[in-house]
Amino acid sequence: MKEAKRKQKKVSFFGNFGRGNLGNECTLQAILYNLRQHLPDVEVNCICTGPEATATTHNIAAVSMHDTFVKPELLRNTPLARLLRKLFIAIPIEFYRWVKAFRTLGNTDMLIVPGTQFLSDNLTGPFGWPYLAFKWSVTAKLRGCKLLFVSVGVGPLRHRLSRAFVKSALLLADFRSYRDDLSRQYMRRIGFDATNDPVYPDLAFSLPTPTIPRGRQNNTAKPVIAVGLKDYRGQYGPAPLQHQADDIYRRYLDMVTTLVAWLLEHKYTVRLVLGDISYDPQVVTALRKSLNERDVKYENHQLIDEPIKSQEELVLQLATCDVVVSARFHNVVLGLLLDRPVIALSYHEKFSALLDSPELAKYYLQIDHVDASTVIDKLLELQRNRDELKRHIRRRVDECRTALDEQYRFIFKDLWRE
Repeated sequence: MKEAKRKQKKVSFFGNFGRGNLGNECTLQAILYNLRQHLPDVEVNCICTGPEATATTHNIAAVSMHDTFVKPELLRNTPLARLLRKLFIAIPIEFYRWVKAFRTLGNTDMLIVPGTQFLSDNLTGPFGWPYLAFKWSVTAKLRGCKLLFVSVGVGPLRHRLSRAFVKSALLLADFRSYRDDLSRQYMRRIGFDATNDPVYPDLAFSLPTPTIPRGRQNNTAKPVIAVGLKDYRGQYGPAPLQHQADDIYRRYLDMVTTLVAWLLEHKYTVRLVLGDISYDPQVVTALRKSLNERDVKYENHQLIDEPIKSQEELVLQLATCDVVVSARFHNVVLGLLLDRPVIALSYHEKFSALLDSPELAKYYLQIDHVDASTVIDKLLELQRNRDELKRHIRRRVDECRTALDEQYRFIFKDLWRE
C-alpha cells in the first residue's frame, strides 16, 4: 500500500489563491478541471496565500507559501530593533521557510504557476511575490520537479531586484507561456530572452462548459447591465502617494455613480458585481451612499447587489445580465465566456490584449481618462451592434478554448512524459 502511494504522481500549483480574488480562483478552477481531464489519478495540492479557503473551495490539499510567525506591529520600529529583528528573527525564520519549502515539494513531479499577475511587485515590493516566485522555483529545481509558468501575466516590476528574481525564476522553468504578447514583450524589455516562448490566452477561458450558463430569459424591456466595481486607486501606474490614490478613487466612484444613475433614470436594471470579495464590497456601499446623496430615484428591483462569495456565484450573476461593464479583468473575461457584450474600463494593458480585434477594441476604455458620458455612448452603440458583436465574441472565445486545449495537451501529455 505504501509502495503504491509513493508511485502516485503529484502536481503542485503555486499562486495567490484563497484571498478573495475571484479572477484568481477562476484561473485555478480552470486548470484544475483540465488537469483532471488529462491526468485523473494525479495527486494535487496548492501552495498559496490562503490555504484554508483554497482547500475548502477546490477540495484539494493546500499549504501556505509564506508562514508568518511574528506580527510586525508587536515589534518596536527603531534602527537597532530592525537590525536585531533581521539578525535574530528574520534570517532564521527565512532559513526555516526554505527548509519547509524543500519538504513541501517532496515527491512532487510538477510545480505549476498558473496564470494571474503573480509576477509583479506592484503590491508587495521585491521581497513579496517576486522573491517567493524565485524561492519556490529554486526549490523545485533542487527537488527535481518540472517547473511550469502557464499563461502568466507579467509586470509591473519596478525594482531592479524584483526583475532579477522574476528573470531567474523564469530561466529555471521547463516551460513558460504568457497570457498575452504584451507580457512577453515586457520580459524582453527588461532583458529576458522570451523570443521563443509561446503566448496562450488567459486560463479562465478554459473553464468547464457546464459551469457557463449560456442563455437567460429577459423579461424586461431594456437590457440588464452588470456593472463590475473595483476598489480602484491607480494601482498599476507609477506608485501614487496616498492623497493621490484617494483622489483617483473619488474620481472613479464619481464616474461610476454618474453612469449607474443614468442607467437607473433610463429604466435599466443594474446588477452590481465584484471581482474581489475582500476589497470591492466597500465600493458597493460607497456607490449606494453616493446615489442617495444625489437623490437618484429608482425602483428597488432596478438595483441589485446580491452577495458574491465564490467564482461560481459570480458566473451565475453575470449570466443573468445582457451586458457587462467592468474595471475587473476577469469580469470581462467571464462576460465574453457567457457570450455577453462587454465594455472594459481598463487600468492595465492586459485589457487591450484581451479585446484585440477591431470589433471588440471599440469597447476598450482607459479608466483614468473616461467619463460617464463616453461609457453611455459606447453602451448605446453596443446595443445597436449587439448581434454582430456577439458573433465576434463567439469566434474569439472558440479560438481561446482551442489554443488552451493545445497547451494542456502539451503540458499534461508530452511534457509530463519526458
